[in-house]
Amino acid sequence: MSSTPSTWIRAWFLISSLVVYWDAAYCLLRPHSMEGGSLNYVWRPYNLYAKIDHFYGIQALEANDGFTGAQAFLNLVESTMNLVYLYLLSKPINSRKVTLFGFTAVLLTLNKTVLYWLIEYFSGFHHIGHNTFFDLFFLWIIPNGLWIVVPGLIVWKLGQDLVNDSGIKQD
Repeated sequence: MSSTPSTWIRAWFLISSLVVYWDAAYCLLRPHSMEGGSLNYVWRPYNLYAKIDHFYGIQALEANDGFTGAQAFLNLVESTMNLVYLYLLSKPINSRKVTLFGFTAVLLTLNKTVLYWLIEYFSGFHHIGHNTFFDLFFLWIIPNGLWIVVPGLIVWKLGQDLVNDSGIKQD
């Protein structure tokens, strides 16, 4: 097995980590990062997103809903793992162990995002149900769906690499 994944996988690990650090900072610095807050200039696009997804808005903050902060904390863990994975790719370490580390990191992303969607489903779309179909589709489903589709493809690819390198015969 090659220890170097495809360029698109490495790009995802890097770019998504930077985006997720920015997102986690927004969540953990609320209310300062929110509209009207002293740091809002850094997160101005969230002014719209907080109206689309109430987990990011004043509603969850005022309700003392801990999910947004807990998710942000896990975002920091998974993104740090992503960057460690990229670093380990450049080291003379067993490629299978490095692949397993990357697989674990991206599986965290996938599982957390699926959980995020399931919370909406099982809560009767409590945080996003107020949107028009257009807003929901273009401002929530597509952007958040990306965090299921791409990590899902990477889980599949790195999982195949792990199985192929294990000596396990595939049917």
